[in-house]
Amino acid sequence: MKELPKINQLRDFQAIIYYGNIRTASQALFKTQPAMTKSIQELERILGVSLLSRGPQGMVLTKMGRVFEHRVNTLLNDLERAVDELHQLSQQSQGNVVFGCSHLPALSMLPSLVNKFQEEHPSSNITIIEGQLCELVTSLRLGRLDFFIGIASPEISMSEFVVEQPINAEFCIIARKDHPLSNCRSLSELQGAKWYFPSTRTGYYKELEKFIFPKGKMSKDAVIYGDSMTIGEQLVLNEDYFFIGPKAILDISYVKDLITVIPIKEKLPDALYVLIHRQQHGLTPLAKKLMDEVKAACLKILSKEN
Repeated sequence: MKELPKINQLRDFQAIIYYGNIRTASQALFKTQPAMTKSIQELERILGVSLLSRGPQGMVLTKMGRVFEHRVNTLLNDLERAVDELHQLSQQSQGNVVFGCSHLPALSMLPSLVNKFQEEHPSSNITIIEGQLCELVTSLRLGRLDFFIGIASPEISMSEFVVEQPINAEFCIIARKDHPLSNCRSLSELQGAKWYFPSTRTGYYKELEKFIFPKGKMSKDAVIYGDSMTIGEQLVLNEDYFFIGPKAILDISYVKDLITVIPIKEKLPDALYVLIHRQQHGLTPLAKKLMDEVKAACLKILSKEN
């Protein structure tokens, strides 16, 4: 049987990549530098290739190292998930769940839903990462995320994922109530306005930007890109910025009396919301339970529009 690397060697390799040098990686893993060096040398002997080389800024991956890194990340994530799944099956409510979401879920139903779930499963550890699919898809593929809920991106194939009940959402231009341009009836009347867009430059928002600025942005158009809904909220409510989002945002209790829709005659393209997870790897019981609750809540919110 072929000799295989040990888990500790893979973790050492991962740590050196993360920290950029053997000294810091050794300290992080509570090892001596000679022990760390020996571990990597043994790993390279088993594989028969060089994985790391010393560069001006520290340790860098070789060509073979870059290939191996992707496999190592996937393998260790899957192994951690398998161990976590067994713990959950034996201890019911304990375990880790990490998932990604875009703006609407983060703003609307997630805070109360996750809080309730945490109360029901006090030993669980839940991590939520906000962003668009194009930003988080690599983490989903590598198993760093259990699932993602948000806007589908046409550039990303869904063939490797399980897609749970996709649903179209109507999008609109949102501003604070009593915005100076709140009665505008067409996009042409919004020239020179201030806009807050997600920082992603691909997928749905890329097409949306082309729709808003068919001739490209003019010098008088002010656009800020960012992924913070807190900053976006302040820009919309206090600085007269426009935000483009799902109409369902108007049903969120703490903002519905503060914002309004700009009644333009042009209809913005609908966005396709999806909840996806990896096809080849099952979810842990805890992740499956949370995902089902998130799916039900999101469908309830978005189905009001349809």
